[in-house]
Amino acid sequence: MGVYALEMAHLRPIVAMVGAHGATDLATWKWPPIYAACCLTPLPPCAVTGLFIASSLVHFASDFGPDGSIALHSLAGTVWLVLGAQRGLEFMLCYLSLLHTPAHYVRCWRQRRWNALLIAAVSTTVLAVVLRHVRVVTIGHVAQRVVFAHVCTEHCVQTSK
Repeated sequence: MGVYALEMAHLRPIVAMVGAHGATDLATWKWPPIYAACCLTPLPPCAVTGLFIASSLVHFASDFGPDGSIALHSLAGTVWLVLGAQRGLEFMLCYLSLLHTPAHYVRCWRQRRWNALLIAAVSTTVLAVVLRHVRVVTIGHVAQRVVFAHVCTEHCVQTSK
């Protein structure tokens, strides 16, 4: 349940940028216990996907507020239903690349999280090389747990400021 496949053809650089933005977590001491708890706690697949979706709603509220996040997810769901899973995933990738990830980097810049930005830049480059020949990225339960861990880590970083 809740495993998504994204065909990569023209999306590799975008996926590299978006996928690597979570690497900013590595610049804080908070990430190890959070990632361990999120990634190692035994959960059924439907609970993992539920946490993934809920954390996405909460995380994107940092960009536009709760109502904006609900509207964005509703629109993405509509695109998914009308145009298919690939287009729904591309819609979210578009949002992530044009708005969310740049806003995340601006927050890091304003908070003088220079190491976080450096780690993200290196990670983007490495991920771009790794993805060169990948045709499909699967957003399975491991990736969903990592996203949930990123959201939890960012929440802890932001609330400790």
